[in-house]
Amino acid sequence: MVKALPCFSRIQMRMVRRSSCHAATLVSDYYRVAPREWNRMRYEVKTLRSLDSSEVIDQALAHTLCYGFRRQAGEVVLEEGDLYRICLQDHRILDAAGPTGAHLNALLTYVLTHELVHVVRFGQRLQRIDLPYDLRHHEEGKVETTTRAILTKANDPEITRLLSSRAVY
Repeated sequence: MVKALPCFSRIQMRMVRRSSCHAATLVSDYYRVAPREWNRMRYEVKTLRSLDSSEVIDQALAHTLCYGFRRQAGEVVLEEGDLYRICLQDHRILDAAGPTGAHLNALLTYVLTHELVHVVRFGQRLQRIDLPYDLRHHEEGKVETTTRAILTKANDPEITRLLSSRAVY
């Protein structure tokens, strides 16, 4: 747990959960992922209070990491695969939202949509999780274009204002 950095309040955590559900719906609709397939896509959203110190960064509002998981019953492997962890950087998001936090909902929806696009691209093997550093900028451009297309189709005035006001990510 990182204590020196500002973390989301209880009210803001509810906003995170709502924005996460909204972003998941937007992304799954955009990619036309069937509900059964979406439920097989293993990901979790973590905020600063539950991140390991190695998962805290200052270069982005969030990032997605891939961990292997295995569920066993004794010697029998029940399930194994990739788990994508979306690591929200509360301190960076709160800073970007500004002192009033007026656009926090829109910003959270934007950030989570962006990271879920990564999850889909990783899960469908459209993007490598271990992409070399010099190729990441190009991939981020693709993800950003897709994110903006998804959010533009959502036709939410607050998100539209956020997207048109500045480069968010």
